[in-house]
Amino acid sequence: MSFPIDDEFWIETRDFLKDHAGATDAILAPNEFMEFFPGTYHYNVTYTLSPDGFDFVVFHKGMVHEVEPPFAIATLQQFQPIFANSVFVVYARQIPDPAPAVETAHLRALLDQLSSIETLYRAQQQAPRYACVITTYNRPQGLVRSLPQILSLGAPVVVVDDASSEENYRENQRVTAEHGVPLLRLPENRGLPNAINAGIGYWLADPDIDWISYFQDDVDVHPDLFNVLAAIQDPQDRPLLTGRDAVEHRTYEVASIGGYKVHLKRSMPGVHLHAHRDYWRAVLPIPTPYLGAPKPIGRKHGQGADEDWWITAWSPQSITKQGKYAICVPGLVRTFDQTGTASTWRNVVEADNDQVLAGAERMDEAAIAQLPSPTPLSSPPMPTPDANLASALSGVKILMDGYNLELPRGTGIKTYSTTLVKALQDMGAQVDVLLSRDSSKQDKLLDEVLFFDQQIRRGNIITELVGLLKGMLKSYSGPFYRAWRRTSLGDLVFKEGEFGADLIRYAQSFNLSRCYEIANFSFSLSNRITDIYMPEKMDIWHVTYPLPIRIKGTKKITTVHDLIPLRLPYTTLDNKKDFYNKIRNAIEDSEVIITVSENTKKDLLTYFDADPDRIAVTYQPVTLRPLQADEGEIARYLRRYGLDYQNYLLFVGAIEPKKNVGRLIEAYASLDTDMPLVIVGKKAWSWERELGRIDYLFDGTSKQEVKLLEYVPMESLKYLYQGAYCLVFPSLYEGFGLPPLEAMTLGCPVITSNLSCLPEICGAGALYASPYDVNDIRNKIEKLLSDRTLRAQLVDKGRENAQRFSRENYQRRLQSAYLKALNRG
Repeated sequence: MSFPIDDEFWIETRDFLKDHAGATDAILAPNEFMEFFPGTYHYNVTYTLSPDGFDFVVFHKGMVHEVEPPFAIATLQQFQPIFANSVFVVYARQIPDPAPAVETAHLRALLDQLSSIETLYRAQQQAPRYACVITTYNRPQGLVRSLPQILSLGAPVVVVDDASSEENYRENQRVTAEHGVPLLRLPENRGLPNAINAGIGYWLADPDIDWISYFQDDVDVHPDLFNVLAAIQDPQDRPLLTGRDAVEHRTYEVASIGGYKVHLKRSMPGVHLHAHRDYWRAVLPIPTPYLGAPKPIGRKHGQGADEDWWITAWSPQSITKQGKYAICVPGLVRTFDQTGTASTWRNVVEADNDQVLAGAERMDEAAIAQLPSPTPLSSPPMPTPDANLASALSGVKILMDGYNLELPRGTGIKTYSTTLVKALQDMGAQVDVLLSRDSSKQDKLLDEVLFFDQQIRRGNIITELVGLLKGMLKSYSGPFYRAWRRTSLGDLVFKEGEFGADLIRYAQSFNLSRCYEIANFSFSLSNRITDIYMPEKMDIWHVTYPLPIRIKGTKKITTVHDLIPLRLPYTTLDNKKDFYNKIRNAIEDSEVIITVSENTKKDLLTYFDADPDRIAVTYQPVTLRPLQADEGEIARYLRRYGLDYQNYLLFVGAIEPKKNVGRLIEAYASLDTDMPLVIVGKKAWSWERELGRIDYLFDGTSKQEVKLLEYVPMESLKYLYQGAYCLVFPSLYEGFGLPPLEAMTLGCPVITSNLSCLPEICGAGALYASPYDVNDIRNKIEKLLSDRTLRAQLVDKGRENAQRFSRENYQRRLQSAYLKALNRG
């Protein structure tokens, strides 16, 4: 192909390269560039060369197919786009400084071509194997119509009969036998989730099946279904698709993938769901009462969760929780029973596009260029400024629980509580704390001693039980079960060094001995809420953890940090029944529920019949301030831990199953690096299992080392953050996830999990990995270790992201929640 010297697009691209490329830089480009750039190589060398030896790659949109697919795919992974016009796109290994602006519309046209090429290439390398599941219940006439169409797709099919009547089951037998299709009959109708679990599980047992399509029995199917989906699906980026749109599920964006028009969604109907086997394995089983799931209030009989919502949005491993979109390709599947009269749960289906099965809509380059860029999933909205923030809660009397504040060592909720007290005080509120330490009302001196004594129960189990029963009986005494404001006796008890300044300060607040133990004990026995009376009138009783306590005559706010005991019950020691009931009580008993992320709010709405308008998302602020220290000072400080500046990987958090330290250690062991892995955190439940891998993964000859620092003061932690090469935080689930934000604030790049709230909190400031995939964690670490430019970008983006979580923004969100509870907003 020749380029006229007056071709404006070629001239524009040539001039751009003159400004940014060296005389002998290795450039992959059409031959016409060689006259000006001697280091040019033509596209035909991509048969034998990789992108590793090139500085720039120039794609001509009309010649993309001349570039070998593996070379093009590797370019997208290793290079960054720095220029684009209607004909050319330039990729560079190193981004120039300053980075040029790239015209997104011109870039997207190329990316769409490359996406299609990549999909086709991977399909040719190893064509995926498909399988189909149909669930049916008492409507063999539907199966008669749908089964032949689904079989025509060329994939094996299994039909699950959800305990139809004997007559209908025999007819289903006849239909499936006629087509040579296996029929699974469930002995009892336990709901559609149970039937889907059985059908998908049937194909998951076959390791050769890659993609599984689920269909209701009332569908018409376009014969090109799998051909179209093959051009769009991707096990990592696009693992969940559907061939049917529905107006009751919102479309967030319209985009083009593989040349087809698609709708990006966060939830989809269960008429047709098509997913990679790894995705099905991650989201199944759908919770039902038969699998131990709590039964949602007011839901259909026998169901633990709506199957389509669970698969697409509610499961902790769902596509929405990963911060991605489900892909809808309209026109491939339709239902022929919009009434739902014969369906398992009488589901009514919106008939928005079911009149014509037109097939997927193709898009040309001009139409693609008109599409807006897809936006990421929700990020924290910036609150409305309030000039009177310092007096926003002036005169409001707040009582806060001391359940976590009085603990001798820090926890995430203790940090939250301390920050909350300070924020409320800065807004003009009068804040007191209800503590539960030992006391003596009769003798002030003895009271001081008991209050600051170790709160250890020294009796046997019988004595302890008797004490709790006595306390519970006292709690039945109505107004006589009353907290009292204590006064500290100065320095009669030496407190410095043993107790934090916060507890010493809170010692002037209210106390009621063992009130939290007694309330939890009483609730566990009888679901009883304990009433506590106060000697002073309070406006708000704010519990920073769901507690079964009411303060008489006071409005209640409850903070719910996460639902990990319900989402990942095997990762915590909580009494799950008590936890579930406490959350439900908090929803019923509180004027406002505060959550620390939108993800936790969604979890609450998934499990409980809650009013979304009474759930306020405040997030948490970052309270750490950057060190005023240069590299030399940080390096000298790190020597006390035997560490070198920017030469170690860092993890911060408790060592327990949900933090995923075990998989992090496995990923680290497979790296080719001599950087140590530094784990900062206390040993919590099941720490032996998490750290036990060190013994067999590292022998005496290994160049790698795992350093464990159990207790690190906050000031030292700041040095560790700022001196690390990066923070790796592959947590399985978080309510907020403070360590990544702390790291960003201190200029430490972050690799974190792509699940739960972490994409919501970390935004564009982190590199994401699947926490269940050791190889993915390792690959992301390797990527960052080998790319200093990427590291610098993450430092900048991380600092920018952390600014969204300033103390001022936090206070504005708090103000809104408190005014709502006080009925002023």
